[in-house]
Amino acid sequence: MEGTSTWILNYESKTHIVDHKNSGFFSISIQGIERILIRSPSGRETFAQQKSLGENSATVRIASEIPPVFLTGEEICSIFVANVLSKSRINKWIQQSIVPKICKDLIDIRRHLEEEEKDGFLVEVEVEVVLETLYSDWLRVNDYDSKGCLIPTEEECIICLEELSSSGSERRIMKLLCSHSFHKDCILPWLRCKRSCPTCRDDIHNPRAEEDHHE
Repeated sequence: MEGTSTWILNYESKTHIVDHKNSGFFSISIQGIERILIRSPSGRETFAQQKSLGENSATVRIASEIPPVFLTGEEICSIFVANVLSKSRINKWIQQSIVPKICKDLIDIRRHLEEEEKDGFLVEVEVEVVLETLYSDWLRVNDYDSKGCLIPTEEECIICLEELSSSGSERRIMKLLCSHSFHKDCILPWLRCKRSCPTCRDDIHNPRAEEDHHE
């Protein structure tokens, strides 16, 4: 089953006054995150998995001094900051998204310090680039009884070894694409660590055909 993926960029910045006269500095930390969520029919989202995006460490760190001449306006400031970022391995769409924000922070703190007759400053920027994939619960309408409860095909949940049919309405049952059922509060923690069904070991996103399980 294919999920819906969305890129999300979170930007946060902090400003500090430093002792260096007539000098402005900025530092950038960019971290890539891959996050998987599962949405129930009621709209509730459950956190399933999160890991670093890319090989090894996905964090990029950049630091630079910016001469006062480039702090006279956002356009000239953008030229300087964009040039600094272009020397790194940051994707262009990320650069285009954060350059205006960085320049605004730099110019705002510069103007604020001029009013207070101070000079040196540091702008620290933290950027989180998230590839968020949202999956719907792997449930089928025909699998429910007249009361809206999922009809399990197994007698017990293989994870907790408790009966599925006698669990009542307090514990929700969840079925994967491979047709195996579990308590939802059992299978979601399992899926945070593994991509396979606890029963048949099929990939939860790409299960085998049903007849293949009986070979």
